[in-house]
Amino acid sequence: MRFAIWGMGAVGIGLASTLARAEERLLLLGRDPETHEAIARHGLRRTGLFGERLVPPDQLRLETHPTALVDDPPDWLLVCTKAFATESIAQALAPLAPALGARTRLLLCQNGWGNEEPFRPFWPESQLFHARVITGFRRPRPHEVEITAHASPIALGSIFGQDIRSLEAVAARLAAGGLPAQTTREMRGVLWGKMLYNCALNPLGALAGRRYGELTEDATTRTLVDEVIREIFRVLEAAQIPVEWSSAEAYLETFHADLIPPTAAHESSMLQDLHAGRPTEIEALCGAVERLGQAFGAETPIVSALATLVRQAERRQP
Repeated sequence: MRFAIWGMGAVGIGLASTLARAEERLLLLGRDPETHEAIARHGLRRTGLFGERLVPPDQLRLETHPTALVDDPPDWLLVCTKAFATESIAQALAPLAPALGARTRLLLCQNGWGNEEPFRPFWPESQLFHARVITGFRRPRPHEVEITAHASPIALGSIFGQDIRSLEAVAARLAAGGLPAQTTREMRGVLWGKMLYNCALNPLGALAGRRYGELTEDATTRTLVDEVIREIFRVLEAAQIPVEWSSAEAYLETFHADLIPPTAAHESSMLQDLHAGRPTEIEALCGAVERLGQAFGAETPIVSALATLVRQAERRQP
């Protein structure tokens, strides 16, 4: 079973270090010269929770253009980029679909809702899957990641109700490499579980410059966090999207008791993006909630306000 990974940020490097094996070369796609040079020289290193894992350079194949996928099509292509890059990735893959689509399955390992849409015109739903990753990766060096938080096993599944038996081997491979993983037949609800978590914490954490635990310890920001969750539940109810929790209040109990404690010290990637002058994933998070709410007549005043403020913060960047 051969893997390729598109995106050499923290998540891509974290998953690459987990999936790599001595008997096969793992294909990594990315365009950052500094990252290429560091990985070619040092390989990959993963530290933090679940221990250290090293991957030497000779187990990796570094490429900058997706046509490299056609030479020897992988069984799985993991898309690990930021959500705002999804459209450009789909445009690059579209002409390659006839050579890859029958063999290669896509696994979208991204934040947000709707990342599959740009691929659907040319990639069969039977070959298009999602991964929900609630693991905090910090990238101290271009070739290295540190796992700083892990709230739940990586969840793998299909939002289209497709056969997910092929994902069992992927989950086993991830677990063997040190990251707990499991398959699920409730992928839509699982992804919205992460949407609840990310939309409640990432924008406010980015705007306030606070870690997750600090947001819920302060009474004012905790109130905002809780109201974001309630707004999203109203949208889900209007759109008739089922999730694991029966109500916003049931989710809030789990959120504060089980999800926040292991990730309290985590700093949102949106905050890191704003500090670094990079685009954020606000459109795939709060923007997606806004659009779904508008489509089904559910108002989202706080979610929309947070989205507007993050967009303005992006525009202020040099």
